[in-house]
Amino acid sequence: MTVARISMVEYVSKEAADDFEPKYSEVAPKSIPEADNLILVRTAETSGMSVAIFKDEQTAENALENRKKMLDSFPNTFKDYWHLQGPVSLNFINKKLKLGLDNS
Repeated sequence: MTVARISMVEYVSKEAADDFEPKYSEVAPKSIPEADNLILVRTAETSGMSVAIFKDEQTAENALENRKKMLDSFPNTFKDYWHLQGPVSLNFINKKLKLGLDNS
């Protein structure tokens, strides 16, 4: 069963968040190659959420160590972070987006 790991983060500052986001976009796919999908969302000026989709719970568990190493490589960035994990009941991807068509 497909599993999602939802991570919540509180950054030390807006500047830390601004600095982290482009770096995460570079390192996350390399650090967590087991993920089928990675999404990063800024939920407020100093908070964010990421969603990682894995093919099953064992794959998600196996990725935890690399996730921790990746996050530890960003010192002085986070006030706090935590995650939740559970089965995915919907993972819809618009076919137009998959084909690279304009979805407006």
